[in-house]
Amino acid sequence: MQYISIQQLSLSAGENKKAGEEFVLLQAPDIRCLPDCQFIGCKIMIFVYSGTLDVSINGNLRRVGKNSLVDVLDGTMVRFGELSQDAEVYCAFTTKSFILDALQGVMPDHRNYLFKMLVDPVISLAGDVCENVRMQMRMLADVLARPSHLYRMDMVKLYVKAFSLEMSNALKAVDDDSLTFHKISKKEFIMVSFIDLVWKHLTDTREVSFYARELCVTPKHLSRIVRETSGKTPHEIIAGETLSMSLQLLQNNSLLIQQIADILHFSDQASFSKFFKKYVGMSPAEYRRQYFEMDEQH
Repeated sequence: MQYISIQQLSLSAGENKKAGEEFVLLQAPDIRCLPDCQFIGCKIMIFVYSGTLDVSINGNLRRVGKNSLVDVLDGTMVRFGELSQDAEVYCAFTTKSFILDALQGVMPDHRNYLFKMLVDPVISLAGDVCENVRMQMRMLADVLARPSHLYRMDMVKLYVKAFSLEMSNALKAVDDDSLTFHKISKKEFIMVSFIDLVWKHLTDTREVSFYARELCVTPKHLSRIVRETSGKTPHEIIAGETLSMSLQLLQNNSLLIQQIADILHFSDQASFSKFFKKYVGMSPAEYRRQYFEMDEQH
């Protein structure tokens, strides 16, 4: 199996399917060519307008039907499976930084949404919303197909922003009793606050006890809340974000692997290599070599 980051995908994608190294849009014919690829370290948004698509998310296989959106957070492992013949699917690969740049000045309410994505990243959309999203995806594909367009990158970000706001508006219309936008409980607040802290302090520490202290709870209590609300342990969530950052750092050839281990607060290079190989199936050096070999080929 081949492990692929957003940067590697952008190297292999045609110019008519990408905008720089941080945004790639694939459709059904392209996705059918990815059965042996596992994606890590990037944000993935999958819109299934018709048909079905099998997706493995952190090892859990899901069959996603029509009128559905799958929003995968960074640090999650994704693998594509069977795609029905009648499927119309759009799959955007990007990064948090690209999304934040596209959303300049307008930030949808993300707190409950983040919690929802941690619990279940598959969202069923109403028919009118699906038609709007389909139109936006088609316009996005159209502008990507014109590499010489003078304002191409600006328009890509405009459509990404429109898509994000469309999703925020649609989810706010969901019944109050639903998971996505019910009144947030204390447990849910702790869960989302934990994720925010991990994003801010990942390079400082991976110790669960630190995050528990910041949230004024015991490590045992934090572990119980995180498992109840997300199905994962705090260690698993921290590991996923650490892996995502590891991949980004390894793509900077000016950094020694020992330096990356230091940045991520591993005790030594051997500990970092052991961690990386556990999740990726190869050493950091092997991953870096594979990444730059692919870069040279393109």
